[in-house]
Amino acid sequence: MPPKQEVKPTPSDDTDKYGKLKDDLVKDILKKQELEKKLQELEDSIYEKENDYFNESVYGNIIKGFENFSKASGSTNKKRLQYTDDDHIFSMSSTNYIKQLMKKQGVVNGSADFEDYEDVVKPKEAAEEETTAATPGRKRKSRVSED
Repeated sequence: MPPKQEVKPTPSDDTDKYGKLKDDLVKDILKKQELEKKLQELEDSIYEKENDYFNESVYGNIIKGFENFSKASGSTNKKRLQYTDDDHIFSMSSTNYIKQLMKKQGVVNGSADFEDYEDVVKPKEAAEEETTAATPGRKRKSRVSED
């Protein structure tokens, strides 16, 4: 039996494979961004529904209790309960939502998050790029060395 000859890939095969992988990566990044946007909208909706629940429950609720319910008979001075972010037990149970709030408020976590790399592809730019163009940019978090 003659020995099998290995077929070496040509540079154009490698370029085609690279282009396909790059296109798949761009599609996956765009899909990830879309899913993150939907998740953010759902978490915002949960937060708003919690606010609505707090505002509609004059006599108390499951978070603060129902102390005002027994005091309500005949009393015209309804004391409004004060709510803090700690009372939002559903929306604040999501670490993603907390990170989102911190970004909105401009709060920066003191410790560097070394494992959190964000892939960034702008949909308009991704559609215009050709497969032979450079890879999409990766935005990396700055690394802080502690001395």
